[in-house]
Amino acid sequence: MRPKMLQAMIASVTFLPMGTPAEEGYIYHIALLAGPAPIEVDGDLSDWEGLEAEVEPIGNVCSVGNVSLATGEGERLSPPDSSDLSGSFRCIADPENFYVALEVRDDKLVFGEEKFTQTWNDDSVEIYFDGDLAPKEYAEGRIDYDANDLQIRLSLGRDGRARLEGNALFGEKLFMFPGLWESLGMEGAIKERPWGYTAELKVPKIVFVAVPLMLGVRVGFQVMVNDDDDGGRRDSKISWTEDFRDQSWHTTKYFGRLLIDRKIKPSR
Repeated sequence: MRPKMLQAMIASVTFLPMGTPAEEGYIYHIALLAGPAPIEVDGDLSDWEGLEAEVEPIGNVCSVGNVSLATGEGERLSPPDSSDLSGSFRCIADPENFYVALEVRDDKLVFGEEKFTQTWNDDSVEIYFDGDLAPKEYAEGRIDYDANDLQIRLSLGRDGRARLEGNALFGEKLFMFPGLWESLGMEGAIKERPWGYTAELKVPKIVFVAVPLMLGVRVGFQVMVNDDDDGGRRDSKISWTEDFRDQSWHTTKYFGRLLIDRKIKPSR
């Protein structure tokens, strides 16, 4: 039997008519593989070739970060040029897991400088899921995550190993617990490149989705990338959707959608 803390993270998904637009206007059409995905989570994206996963740009620049829930004030972030920070992602699912691949162009890589809970100040990627798309009343400075919403941040430690952290709701507060995501079967990897880095993430659907994945399923989704150029605080951040004030860590208001709209067989 699952501990209560894990039971709280099991949820249902929402089935909506095909073609219904997402509130934010960002929908990623995702393919569902008929069997296990032929993907090894190692940061090498060559095994994504032949899979029907479209490349989606991460094209919005956050102007403010680390916004206080109490005051609404935050730190000004520098708008990057394309060599300093730009990126794209792909996503695919199999019956048991979601997979996300990212390509990040970054001219100065800074990993392993920050302690647990603070890796948003290093180079890192953030993936967000909303498992049930429950209706919510959004308010400035308010945490509106429920037990089906989560943040996953992926970075590298000083030892070159992947580090996973991120927010989830326990009781009425957001917490991060060392090793939690790994204990739930999540895997992450980053591989440095001459032009930046590639990243991969595997997220078991049972963490936040309790029903079979099938055509028509929609899941809330967000992708963001942090950039540190000098080993100090974060310098820049980009977002898939128009979350210009970097608020997805506590609200699902700016999440886009994953829509499973086709089923395929792996070509290998």
